[in-house]
Amino acid sequence: MEQFRQRLLESTVKQSDLIEIFSQIDQDHSGRINYKEFHRTIKYLKLEIKNDEEIKSLFQQFDTTHNGEIDLNEFLKQLRPPMSQRRERAALNLFNGMDVNHDGKLTAQDLKTKYASQIKNKKKKGDPSVDKAIHNFLNKFDTRGQEDGVIDKDEFLGFCSMLSATVNDDIYFEHVLRLLFDFRL
Repeated sequence: MEQFRQRLLESTVKQSDLIEIFSQIDQDHSGRINYKEFHRTIKYLKLEIKNDEEIKSLFQQFDTTHNGEIDLNEFLKQLRPPMSQRRERAALNLFNGMDVNHDGKLTAQDLKTKYASQIKNKKKKGDPSVDKAIHNFLNKFDTRGQEDGVIDKDEFLGFCSMLSATVNDDIYFEHVLRLLFDFRL
């Protein structure tokens, strides 16, 4: 698994890169990767996997729902670089601070409430350009094919995990999060 992850992450810096890789592997455009597509990709990457049994075992590690296919969420969860506990805690603190109603999801209403003073200084809260900006922000986190305008913890942590992979220092990572979201952790 680690060899496959490292090979794919060599050319990625954000979650959308992994989504693009998923789309390339999913040759029948079904929104899922079947074993045949996965097998073909492993062979193409020339990983040091010795036989079909090892490929099948790797496929099963991705297929956490055990339905014989890998959907985008399964793919992303397996390939996201891991974050240290400190970074994950910082990301969760940020998420929880923006989740105004504490339902485990970030919505347009959460963001309008959380950032009301900044929005008020710029525009009226009901201004269409504010609504559009918030909608665009939320959609940056959505997984392709699941654009619901809501950011759940997994989507948020996925974003933070990809960001984390590009930042070497924990303190600098926390600083970048504060700058991105203008929020004290």
